[in-house]
Amino acid sequence: MFYVAVLLGALIYILIQLNSRLAKPDFEWGIFLKTNVVPTVINILVGFALVLGRDELINIFPITFLTALLLGLGGQNVIKKLADSLDKKIPTKLGL
Repeated sequence: MFYVAVLLGALIYILIQLNSRLAKPDFEWGIFLKTNVVPTVINILVGFALVLGRDELINIFPITFLTALLLGLGGQNVIKKLADSLDKKIPTKLGL
């Protein structure tokens, strides 16, 4: 059940990103998928690892359905922002 929550959180983030990008006139599915596949897979793997180790993390961070959902949603946001900051095509101080 917690694994489903992580997947649901990642899916919600992808849908939010898709909704904001569809409004742009230069939207392309290929670019959208290319920029979101790797962060999504990394986020799901990290979320699954945290859910798998929830017995050891119970004293630090108890994993419930809501926190697993937020792991999927928030983790995707952090990984995507980190990937964007290191991308050379996006003008950031780290990307330059």
